[in-house]
Amino acid sequence: MQRTHAGDSDTMVGPIGVWLLVSLGFCISLALLYPGHYPFDSAYQYWQARSGEFSNITPVPMIGLWSVLLAAFGNPASLLCLNLGMFWAGMGWCLAARKFSFGWLLVVVLAGGLSPLVLVQMAHLLSDAHMTAVLVLAAGLLARHRPGRSRAGICMALALIVYAGCIRQNSLVAVIPLGAAATWILSTMATSRYRLVLAGALATALIGMIASIAFDRALADERRPLWPMLALWDLAAMSVATDQLLLPPFTHGPGLDVQELRDSGAFDAASVTHLFVRSRSGVGSGLVRPYPAAQQRELAAAWWSAVREHPREYLAHRLRTTQLVFGRHDGATAGLAYYTDRSSYRDNPPLPEILNPRAHQGLLDLAARLRPTWVFSAWPYLLAHLGVLILAWRGRQDPRAALVLGVTSSALVYAASFIILAPSAELRFVTWPIVSATLAIALWFAPMPARHPDARSGGAPGSGPARPAAG
Repeated sequence: MQRTHAGDSDTMVGPIGVWLLVSLGFCISLALLYPGHYPFDSAYQYWQARSGEFSNITPVPMIGLWSVLLAAFGNPASLLCLNLGMFWAGMGWCLAARKFSFGWLLVVVLAGGLSPLVLVQMAHLLSDAHMTAVLVLAAGLLARHRPGRSRAGICMALALIVYAGCIRQNSLVAVIPLGAAATWILSTMATSRYRLVLAGALATALIGMIASIAFDRALADERRPLWPMLALWDLAAMSVATDQLLLPPFTHGPGLDVQELRDSGAFDAASVTHLFVRSRSGVGSGLVRPYPAAQQRELAAAWWSAVREHPREYLAHRLRTTQLVFGRHDGATAGLAYYTDRSSYRDNPPLPEILNPRAHQGLLDLAARLRPTWVFSAWPYLLAHLGVLILAWRGRQDPRAALVLGVTSSALVYAASFIILAPSAELRFVTWPIVSATLAIALWFAPMPARHPDARSGGAPGSGPARPAAG
């Protein structure tokens, strides 16, 4: 697996060529997407960034960064520009760390950065796209590191990994494998590598938790628990499946029964929000008016009791939602594949004009045609990650394996967390697994440039990648 592209090294694209192509990719994506897509959540977060009134409904680090960008540039699209800049910089470092012919390099750039699915997901001014951009940049910094070089890049990557772990409620699970990969890349003693990798994973988890709490305490003015919405949705699903109302009485109006949940469409496997807007009797989300502490404890007990007593119904509900998240988005879930809104909220000023309306609309038309197909589902990308993970684990002595295992494990574990945590069938939740699949394939199958004989790990010029004694 040392060489996968035909031809000698003279046919390979050098770093200058890589960065020229990546820069072109950045310009194209910015021209197509500017100023980005602003669904309601984006408009609300934009208002928070403008007003300085932060709520932890969405973790506050991205909103805090957005407020800094607004202070500096006064343009909400500055966050989109930053996301695309980090994304393409990370891709550039990943590709420059491998050897590609021009044809294969073009394929990776088109598939990994300019495909309609990647573009419409990265157009969102939401935490999913921001977290993905940060992690791609971190992966690029890890890819460019070589034994004997300064560790500054690794330190920057670790800082980005910790920050990414604070961006979403479940993003910590995505960064732990990358923290372990960074430790693996830094380690030089094969005999103690696994212990160091475990220590790196634990340290990433601990520091990420501390950083999340610190950001929340420093920036959030208003704190509301989100878990009651998920608990109520799971309870409604199990109620419909068992034909007995499992929602505690204080969570809904009088007269609510299972038949109403069915007939009104209040329970919908595609989205939790229908539970709070469609029922005639009314169901309180616990978000606008948070439940008192005693009722939260009662709701948690009812949730756990229902899961314990009806495990098959609970599992069927969660697997159904997972299939809707990862599968094709057509019919009832078509509107959850991506968002093209330009929402306003309170006194937010008008959004910037679209830079190239005809090209932008052309992209949306193409995305609409592809939306019901498997190309716009997560399954092909998750299966690609799984295949690369198996190959990289079997070849874990290869110097490419550490980063590839970190990226693929991160994507798969993060996707798996939505089996329990997904509150709807929105495809944006798995932006990171989708975007990173092409990079993982490229990082594994493309050979590394030959190392100089003086490099710490040895290796003759023109040889394949040097292999450590043990993985």
